[in-house]
Amino acid sequence: MGRRIASVVLLGLLAAAGAGRAAPKEAVYVLVPKSVIHPYWARVKKGMEAEAKRLGVKAVFDGPMTNDLTKQLDIVEGYITKRAAGIAISPNDPRGVEDVIRKAVRRDIPVVTFDSDAPTSERYLYIGTVNREAGRAAGRKMVEVLGGKGEVAVLHGSLTALNLRERLEGFRDEVDQAPGIKVVALEDNGDDAALATSQAENILTAHPKLDAFYGTSAPGAPAAVTALKSKGRLGRVKVIGFDLSPENAKAIQKGWITAIIEQRPYRMGELAVQWLVKLSKGERPKKPVLDTGVEVVTKENVAALSAGLK
Repeated sequence: MGRRIASVVLLGLLAAAGAGRAAPKEAVYVLVPKSVIHPYWARVKKGMEAEAKRLGVKAVFDGPMTNDLTKQLDIVEGYITKRAAGIAISPNDPRGVEDVIRKAVRRDIPVVTFDSDAPTSERYLYIGTVNREAGRAAGRKMVEVLGGKGEVAVLHGSLTALNLRERLEGFRDEVDQAPGIKVVALEDNGDDAALATSQAENILTAHPKLDAFYGTSAPGAPAAVTALKSKGRLGRVKVIGFDLSPENAKAIQKGWITAIIEQRPYRMGELAVQWLVKLSKGERPKKPVLDTGVEVVTKENVAALSAGLK
């Protein structure tokens, strides 16, 4: 009789303990872009959402409104505290994110970078464009369309973001070999479209014989087009930039933009989720860089390459 009573009591205690134990939290994978203000990031988000649905996992897209390193770090810190299953980040400053990446990895939260890298950090993998090569592609196109001579102005998205610095370096690798091409202006706009437009207008005033603009990030080419329109010089000054959008596709077709170096942001979103899930299960990449590639978009191929943007 005593043994039966003891067994009943023990079962009751076990049931009570089970009732009080919280159910395991759902694994959450997080993508933290430089900002969320430009449509480029919306394409990354769509790729993330599609892959998360395919894999049956939860993924969130959470970044600062503008290119703000401090706010980006705060967001990552928050997800470390919440014990995210994995974090992907596009660093506003490669050295500035090293400590927070180390902190996440030391807490067994795998980290990858996408779009822009932090190569000396403890991230497992970079997913995105090999940006120096992308810059070289832009530089080769610039030399071609200018016939090896002319004045060029650079609308630069950020002097701290590694991907954009590499795009500028790759561009200079090519144009500096053409003795007739001179870079007459370089302005950092922090990926602020309004500021980039103002800078382009000022450059056109200061350099009335300007032959071309090069934009290292998404706001550059549209800002150049807006400035050229205000100055009545559309189609007379070449424009080469990054990231295809419906707006840029129309500008290419009208001859206002000469070429766009198109990345594959949707694919970056897909692969970021895919690799965070793999890393959380113990799989490790064989190489530290996964190149998603680029396309040089011109009037000849813009219709085909822009078909999927809608």
